[in-house]
Amino acid sequence: MSDGLKHIVESYLIEGAVLLDLLEDKSGGYIRVVIDSENTITLNDTAGLTKRLKNSEEVNMLYPDGYRLEVTTPGIEQPIQYPFQYKKNINREITLMFNDGCDIKNITGVIVNADNKRIKITDKSENMFCIPYDQVQSAKVNISFK
Repeated sequence: MSDGLKHIVESYLIEGAVLLDLLEDKSGGYIRVVIDSENTITLNDTAGLTKRLKNSEEVNMLYPDGYRLEVTTPGIEQPIQYPFQYKKNINREITLMFNDGCDIKNITGVIVNADNKRIKITDKSENMFCIPYDQVQSAKVNISFK
């Protein structure tokens, strides 16, 4: 991902939106933008960003022969990266890998609380874990089709 394209995309984001991922394939003329926000990202939001980027002289200069653009929100495979994403998933099951200061540990449990510094998870045995974000190595919401 080029820093130039990243800065261009970030300059066109709506207020509160965060660029989670940017995939750029210059040889194939393909750009994939993944965004999220504390507020719900709507279809109008992604369509608006698509339009702004398509009309952007900066992007068109990077791809003079044209390009395909995909603007989307995170899918179920996308790991959680920001505190607001944990907050949006309170009461959902999560699998978390974290460093407790000595070892790397894995936990699966339900998010009971999240703030800007830490996440609280209860596992199946009702054990409560309070984990600062700087100890989190990876986190994914578990999707259940019950």
